[in-house]
Amino acid sequence: MTEQRVWSRRIADELWSGVVTPLSFSMLAEPMAEHMVRRRLESAGLFGLAREPVFRLAGAHVYVNASLIADVMAEIPSVFLSDGLLELLPASLRAPLRGRPRSVLSSSLVGIVLRLGVHERAWLPWARADLFRDATARIPADLAALTPAAEATNTAIVDAIDHVRARLGSFLEVVSWGMIHAYVFFHLTAELLALWAPDLDEAVTMSELTMGLAGIRTFEVHDEIVACAALARADRRLSDQVVRDPDAVAAACVAGSDGAFAAGIRSLLDRHGHRFVGRDLSQRTWREQPAVVVEMVRKLLDSGPRESPAERQSRRAAAVRRTAERVGAGIGGTVKRLAFERVLAWCEQYYVLRENMRYHADRFLAALRHLALVGAQRLVAEGALHVVEDVFLLEVDELRARLLGAGEAPGVLAARAVARRAEQARFSAVEPPECLVGDAFPPDVVGGDVRAAGNPVQWPGELSGVGVSPGLARGIARVVRSLDELQHLEPGEIVVAGATDPSWTSMLLCAGGLVLEAGGPLSHGAIVARELGIPAAVNVANATRLVATGELLAVDGAAGTVRRG
Repeated sequence: MTEQRVWSRRIADELWSGVVTPLSFSMLAEPMAEHMVRRRLESAGLFGLAREPVFRLAGAHVYVNASLIADVMAEIPSVFLSDGLLELLPASLRAPLRGRPRSVLSSSLVGIVLRLGVHERAWLPWARADLFRDATARIPADLAALTPAAEATNTAIVDAIDHVRARLGSFLEVVSWGMIHAYVFFHLTAELLALWAPDLDEAVTMSELTMGLAGIRTFEVHDEIVACAALARADRRLSDQVVRDPDAVAAACVAGSDGAFAAGIRSLLDRHGHRFVGRDLSQRTWREQPAVVVEMVRKLLDSGPRESPAERQSRRAAAVRRTAERVGAGIGGTVKRLAFERVLAWCEQYYVLRENMRYHADRFLAALRHLALVGAQRLVAEGALHVVEDVFLLEVDELRARLLGAGEAPGVLAARAVARRAEQARFSAVEPPECLVGDAFPPDVVGGDVRAAGNPVQWPGELSGVGVSPGLARGIARVVRSLDELQHLEPGEIVVAGATDPSWTSMLLCAGGLVLEAGGPLSHGAIVARELGIPAAVNVANATRLVATGELLAVDGAAGTVRRG
């Protein structure tokens, strides 16, 4: 480990994004660090690294210990350490790894593999995906059993919070290796393409090879919303109602109105209502805000035709055949083709797992949000909070202690929540740096660039990021910081945002392009852009502050560049 730790927001943005509330961080960071990182390192015998801190909250933004990630990458054989993986790291940590060859037969690596075989359950790529599917099938029943009755005691509420967090930890145990495999095999597939089929356009080919994959929950839900939109489009009276008053339509559907459209909306909410409209526990779920689903339908009424699931799958199958034939040409072609097909199969399998992880994690977040709000109602009644939403400004230990009657005086806690709300608002106006060096940085993040929202500053002739979905797009910019702002999106506009959320997926169908400040090739926004065929660039620093809604933009989704005009 380096003397001065380097903390990275870019790595953190793969899991967290934007301003994070104290309750979300205190509830989720420790289970994630323990079950996704520390236990994996201990199983591998890397005990020194397992004692390192993993997450840090600075200025209400989450940072990951990039020095720890770099030290873990130093144990990976060079053949698996692709440029794509290294790009996740800050440049200062990336360069030393590029010049450090490591064999798959090194004694230390053999020792790690042997230890994992003893201490890890199904960590190898041919076993982990099955374990994930088995684990996720049990989540709904497990969480239902942990949900206390409305009249439960405060102690029962606290116990339920603890049990849901513990169950989340067991889910993260399963997810951990799947996430690692997703990154390794996605980037290894790209590396093999560059090596064995250099005449193919890597960006286009990777996009085609990963579209139309079966089993991605985000796109299954999207296709159900598309089907609801088709029902509304076929009924002029209904489509007019959806456009005029989506809130009223949603309320009628939930209340039990007749017809296939209403039944489809209710079915969506019954099965997928745990999805969030944002990335924090303070955000509402679809079940709490059903109008968001009808609003997605409204957007789809105006969108042009897109490929059906069958068409996407057919195009992908053709790309797989074409690529395999090209890889298999020449000397050693059969061996290369077999190796490529095996790597691609694992890439596909864990690509699906990577995206589905968030869908299933939302079930735990919805359960924790529900329990926090139940507890908040009781704290409001005793004067420990002014409004129930202030519960998200508490840390989980503060919430637990107050519910058990052992915490600070109600007035003290209420005042602290008010102060933190003002602090959160201040952090929302700050663009924190991508990296921080050392552990002594202050909580307001030294070097933050404070600018009023919607007040663009001078920018260079071209903004650069990472191209994740090939194609060229030219259109009017729409800067989006929330789902409410996304609802104003017009067909063909370029969405400029910090990050995307699964609840945005269907609304993005009418976008002409996508520019995100956060993320990488396997972030949610990148996966959605490739599936929908939208040119996209991610990791474009300060995009929401440099670009103003209404500007004309040109986006190159392969090069990752953004220009005016």
